[in-house]
Amino acid sequence: MNDAALIDDVGQALWGPNWKGPMAEAVRHERSAVNDWATGRVPVPSGVWNELKVIMRRRRHELDKLASRVQKAHDTALERTVEQARMGKR
Repeated sequence: MNDAALIDDVGQALWGPNWKGPMAEAVRHERSAVNDWATGRVPVPSGVWNELKVIMRRRRHELDKLASRVQKAHDTALERTVEQARMGKR
């Protein structure tokens, strides 16, 4: 996979379809540089890849912390749904 395809995949995963602006801000580069990486005109610098690894690790950690809370919310909602179904059948 070339830099352009990978930087697009990473950008989409982290910031969605309009990723170039947020990535430029996050890695402290001009948006024009991000555009150059995305088109393959210029290779992505190693420091940017390193910064993206840090951002990805941080995001993964944030999502991991949220996962158990989301699971608890799901379980509570499911219990509520089951209880409402029982009440409706009586």
